[in-house]
Amino acid sequence: MAQIREIKKIEREKASIHSHITGLGLDEKGKAKFIADGLVGQVEAREASGIVVQLIRQGKMAGKGILFVGPPGTGKTALAVAIAKELGEDTPFTTINASEVYSTELKKTEIL
Repeated sequence: MAQIREIKKIEREKASIHSHITGLGLDEKGKAKFIADGLVGQVEAREASGIVVQLIRQGKMAGKGILFVGPPGTGKTALAVAIAKELGEDTPFTTINASEVYSTELKKTEIL
């Protein structure tokens, strides 16, 4: 007769979809390598993001934000994660949806 026993579920640490990204993949001159730091392609966008990182480090972009626009799957979140990684561990990255920024259900001050 078959023995019945409990099989325990194995808990695995979940990795985020962009956990492989470690930076923008730029060389010393700010030029993007085609494949580097977990990113592939998007050369112009990565180089522009490198300029943003330089401005932030120089204190010329304090208190300002960056708006990435484009269709789904074009790398907007990946670039934002890479910028946060380039700026170091003291720069947190938090994902929010557009509906969280403005909602008819929440007052604007509640979000802030």
